[in-house]
Order: sequence, then C-alpha cells, then structure tokens
Amino acid sequence: MKKKLLALSIGAALTAATVPAMSAELKISGRAHLSVDHIDNGASGARGAADAKKSGLTMSSNSSRLRVSGSKEVTEGLTAIMQLEQNVRFDQSGGQFATRDSFAGLKGDFGTVRLGFFDTPLKKVRSFTDMFGDRIGDARNITSGDNLSFDNRFRNGIGYTTPNLNGFNLDLQYSATNEADAGSNAQLDNGREAYSAALNYRADGLRMSAAVESLGQGYAASTGSKKNDDAVAYRLGLTYDFTKELKVAAFYQNSNKRKVFDNNGVLDEEIGSRDVFGIGASYRIGDYVVRGQYYNASNESGTKKTGADMFAVGLDRRFGRDLTLYGAYAMTNNQDNATFSAVGGGRDTRQSAVAGKDMSAFSVGLIYNF
Repeated sequence: MKKKLLALSIGAALTAATVPAMSAELKISGRAHLSVDHIDNGASGARGAADAKKSGLTMSSNSSRLRVSGSKEVTEGLTAIMQLEQNVRFDQSGGQFATRDSFAGLKGDFGTVRLGFFDTPLKKVRSFTDMFGDRIGDARNITSGDNLSFDNRFRNGIGYTTPNLNGFNLDLQYSATNEADAGSNAQLDNGREAYSAALNYRADGLRMSAAVESLGQGYAASTGSKKNDDAVAYRLGLTYDFTKELKVAAFYQNSNKRKVFDNNGVLDEEIGSRDVFGIGASYRIGDYVVRGQYYNASNESGTKKTGADMFAVGLDRRFGRDLTLYGAYAMTNNQDNATFSAVGGGRDTRQSAVAGKDMSAFSVGLIYNF
C-alpha cells in the first residue's frame, strides 16, 4: 500500500511539474465589452409603418471575444504560431467559433507567414486610426456604411508580413476564394479572388499606412452566373502622439465603382465611387481620456444627396489596462438619399438607419480585458 501511495505521489509531482511547461506555450485571453445604449434613428410614423420611429434603450455586447494563442520555437530562428479567436455574446448568450482572427503560421528573420481568417492590411488602417472602435460612433459606420464593405476578413487568407526595416514593413494578403459557400469541394476557378496590401511606417510616436484592396468578381453558387465586378478601395491612415497625453488621427478612403448582378447574371445595382475622410483626437488627463472624431462620406458619384457626416465624443475612466468605463455620444447626419448608421461596426446590437434621417445614440459601457 505504501509503495502504491509513493508511486502515486511521484506521478502527481511529475504531472504538476510538466503541465506548466506544456501550457506555458498557450495563452488564454480576451475581452468583455458591454454597453447600455439609447438609440434614436430619427424617423417618425405610425407603429408598423416602414419609417416608424425606433427610439429606446438597449444593451449590446461589442466584439467581446475569447482568444487562445500559442507559439513555440521549433528550431533556432523559426517559431510556429497559432490563434483561435471567437465572438462571445454576453448580452444574449452564445457565440460562434473562430469567427475572428484565427490562423496558423511561421515567423522568423524572414518575417511572418499566416494561413487562415484574419484582418486584412486595408482593414488595419481603419482599426488603428479609429477613436471609437467597437463603440457607438465607430468609423465603420461611414467607411463601410451604405453599400460599402471594406472592413472584412478574407476567407482562405494567405498573409505575409516582412520584417521591420528602419521603421517600414510590407503587409500582404491574398485569397483565391473569398466566398462563404465553398463547402467541401475545392474552388479552383478563382472566382472571388481578393488582394490586400499595405506599406506601414512606425517611429517616434508616428504611425502611417497606405493600403489598397481588390475584391474580385464572384459567382452565384446555384447558377454559376456572374455576381459582381471588381471593387477596389484605397486607404491612407496616420496617427501621431504629440505628447504622452495627446494623440491625433487622420484617415482617407476612396472606393471605386462596382456592379452587382442577380443570380441570373442580370445587372441589379451599380454603385459609384465615394470618398471618405476622418479626423480624431484623444487626450489623457490622469486616469481619464477625452476622445472625439468626425467622419464624412461624399456623395456617391452620379447620385445626389447620398453623403453623410458623423461625429462622436466620449469620456473614459481607466483602471489600469484591464478595465475601462466610458460614456459616449454619437450622431450621423444623413443627406436625403443616404442611410449611414451611428451604431454599427463592431457591435452585436444595431439599428437600421432611415434614408435622410439623422441617427443618434448615448452609450455607457464597460471594457474588461483579461
């Protein structure tokens, strides 16, 4: 009996010694971001009417996430990396697996290679210049609102990031088939090719990026008919830390004309080119951060009164890097034929805009990084 107890004790000690060594290469982290919001889409009308007023209190889980990441140096100068990240709905329960940046790859002196589903180089330009990411007033309300969509992740992504050279690096990504309905069969016609590339620079408080993205022609899964023509977007982004307290940001985007076809290959909609620009700033006073930003979308070429303006202001109370409490106000002013929101982009609870109506929202939120 004593021998068995001794063997069990030795086994337990060995297990306790080896588990930390094995798990040290894996990291579990994430974010819980929830807010209570009052949203008003500015419309009025009888209940049930198409333009019925929709104003009231709601709660939202905003890009809350759970992440498992790992890395291991497999040989000198070569490290294997992986990450699984999923959206978590704290407001309504549930979530979906690997819906956010999820990949495997290698990194070393040659740079970093990743395969999977992750933010494109173009999307990152908006991310680092956005003062209200995942909150009301998120820049995506304008940059990807009203028939624009250049803030997505590529499916079947192949990415390469060069090493840093005097502050510069290249970020490249390609997808041979950027479509959801691939099933179990390999899609070999490259019917929805997509490219994204960015030249980045960082030094002494300055961060700049110039990026381009092309979304190729797609096909309807049922008939094989042409779905849409190429769409291209260009972005320029800049942030600068004047001091440890003051940060400013500037953003510009141009997206080209594209055509949308129905499942029979018949032209259904034609979307013109549009310019978007934005500016923002944040200022830290002790444990508080005051922030604001303004974004403008021009008229779509060939269509009048399709532009919009959005502004947002907010105040954060930080408790270290782990916990932030905040309040924010955002408003989008739509021209007569525009339907830009103020509460989309990174939020799980949204509200549709009504053409020509202003949308506004107040928000009180909590962000806990773990």
